[in-house]
Amino acid sequence: MSRELGNEAELKAADALVAAGYNIIDRNYNTRVGEIDIIASKDNFICFIEVKYRNPRGFGTAIDAITKSKMRKILQTAKTYLYEIGRPDTDYRIDAVVMDRNDIEIIQNIYVEGL
Repeated sequence: MSRELGNEAELKAADALVAAGYNIIDRNYNTRVGEIDIIASKDNFICFIEVKYRNPRGFGTAIDAITKSKMRKILQTAKTYLYEIGRPDTDYRIDAVVMDRNDIEIIQNIYVEGL
């Protein structure tokens, strides 16, 4: 996917999140460990949000693209973020915005223990 298409998908995801009551804190947070597409707050949680877009022609669905390896990187990056802002004990969760063509779905708490 081109960076331009990725940016467009992240803008659509941010709009969907705001419409669903999220407060966007940051976008494209990068560390040497990994990147988090969107950081937001909702329901007293800091939410680390992975955005995935797929045009489902032979590449699987968007949710299929969030692998165990990707989840581990998101988790490490989220912990780094919390440490950097001085709030390592803050309640957090990992959410996703998945887009298959024009369908947008927000999935809360996609992290599974034991990854």
